[in-house]
Amino acid sequence: MLLFAQVVKLKSFRAAAEQRGVASSVVSKHISRLEQHLGVQLLIRTTRKLNLTEAGEEFFRHCQQLESGVALAERAVSQHAEQPRGVLRIAAPMISGQFFLPAVVDRYLKRYPHMNVEMAIKDSYQNLIASGFDLAIRTGTLSDSTLRARLLVNSRWYAYAAPEYLAVNGTPGNISELKNHNCLQFHYQETGANEWPITVNGQTKSIKIGGRFQASSLVSLREAAVAGMGIAFMPVYLAGEQAKTGQLVPVLSERVYRDVGIYAIYPNIRYVPRKISAFIELLSEGYEEHQSEFC
Repeated sequence: MLLFAQVVKLKSFRAAAEQRGVASSVVSKHISRLEQHLGVQLLIRTTRKLNLTEAGEEFFRHCQQLESGVALAERAVSQHAEQPRGVLRIAAPMISGQFFLPAVVDRYLKRYPHMNVEMAIKDSYQNLIASGFDLAIRTGTLSDSTLRARLLVNSRWYAYAAPEYLAVNGTPGNISELKNHNCLQFHYQETGANEWPITVNGQTKSIKIGGRFQASSLVSLREAAVAGMGIAFMPVYLAGEQAKTGQLVPVLSERVYRDVGIYAIYPNIRYVPRKISAFIELLSEGYEEHQSEFC
């Protein structure tokens, strides 16, 4: 229909073909197929000019309405590209969602007044596309080829315990001595609750641990460690204040640690919506500002 309107406005198959970058015969075939589909003749062709039939005139009016609608749709979509609008749905783990993301979301909403944000906070991994999320914050490697990942920051993990716990139970001198301690267990580690994934010579290695307390929240494990319940493996960022005040101290820090990337995960599509790319830009800036707190 748009090609037909172009031919009528230019009054020439050749001129329309030149604008489209195709041969005149291609344009002529498309118009002929359109007439066959409609069952009416739209154009009267002569050697000098084109004339519209009565049916052609009526069809052309509808084509002009379609052109206006397309132009309106293009303007509406371009506004999304320039100024994000709508709802951004985020899935985030507990630590990022509670302690870090609110400041980034606040900056995002102030910069983009036509946007709203919905955030689901869970340490378990969510199926991004099936659950209807636009992006997620995740730690570790990406295995799903339908998603893209952008590294935000590298996070260091250590084992921590309260001085009171170590005074009563002793301080382990090597990894093998951890079996004699109450190691607090995190449900959602990719290695399982009974193992700690540590970094050895740049490679990830799992060490077996045992303990009497498991939790699905790293914040709960931190508070349990502060209370003297045992040794907890957690990010430096989470233990920061408690480590500064001496409520927690690192254990075997030269041997038991983990380096893991924190990523922004989003659909692997050709054109990433501006609402997503804009948030990722602010995320990256935010993590960079606090990079020293993660290592």
